[in-house]
Amino acid sequence: MDWQKLDRLAATGPVPMQQHDHYGATCRAMGSRVDRYALGTPGAHRATAQVLLRRVPLVGDVALVSRGPTWAPDVGPADARAGTEALVARLRRDCRAVLLSCDPLAGQDVMQHSGLLPMMTPANQARLALGSEAQMLAAMHGKWRNRLRRAQEGPLIIRNTPLPEEADHWLLLREAAQARRRGYRSLPAAFTHAWRVLNGARATRLFVARYRKATVAAMLFLLHGQGASYHIGWSDELGRRCHAHNLLLWQAARWLSARGYAWIDLGALDTDRAPGLARFKLGAGAQLLTLGATRLSAPGTGAVARLFGHGGAGGPVTSGLPRAGEEAMQ
Repeated sequence: MDWQKLDRLAATGPVPMQQHDHYGATCRAMGSRVDRYALGTPGAHRATAQVLLRRVPLVGDVALVSRGPTWAPDVGPADARAGTEALVARLRRDCRAVLLSCDPLAGQDVMQHSGLLPMMTPANQARLALGSEAQMLAAMHGKWRNRLRRAQEGPLIIRNTPLPEEADHWLLLREAAQARRRGYRSLPAAFTHAWRVLNGARATRLFVARYRKATVAAMLFLLHGQGASYHIGWSDELGRRCHAHNLLLWQAARWLSARGYAWIDLGALDTDRAPGLARFKLGAGAQLLTLGATRLSAPGTGAVARLFGHGGAGGPVTSGLPRAGEEAMQ
């Protein structure tokens, strides 16, 4: 079961932003080292993985696999676990440590009984499935849908375009100021600008709400394969009174669905620290997506994992993926 390096990842089905080639290209422009891997024969890959590499003082190279690997539709949890373990082993040949967090597969954290040491508990994401207008409206909570209708009946005008190629675009400046004021961390404006410049106009979509001549709210989405990620949002007081974000998200969902996108990742779902934002996301019809725990493979972590009861209690897994050398026989 050999993972081979790739020059780039194919921009096909819906994958998490962190596992798309656009993200890797942007991280490289920001100074990160990025490797891509594939499992299986060229043209028939069973899985791909994008890996960020960092040099940590006194430790050495550390590999980070965020929300990956991504798997072909016919791969089940047992095969995914075996393949992910093989990827970790491959990365450990060149790196002192590997940090890994996987998206669930068939509702399972495939690495739960892998023997890797858990470092962070699973995070919750909100994912909005796209479909017909009737399907998306039916998934909304009643209060959210009522606010949308009031916004539709009001004076707001919605326009959408690619994000302009400006490092000092007004939304990037307002987002930076908003983050400082509210005390939260976000990807820097330089990341957003690099994403737009490197990946082109079709990798972004900006939805803006205007009240008469005044801009009152905006939402920016980053596009990757057949998936999209909510990236930046802003609203003033008038925009909030007019429920502009309800209308913006609805218009974005309609626009993306009509172009074949499968879902929008709406970001973290934190009912303790941001209950209002969590209600907004869930009210829009988003579903809870619980990611796998962040796990570490490094010298000595296997013994620590076993000491605390993480030593592969699920038992051995028999994989249906080709073993090394079997691909040439098929």
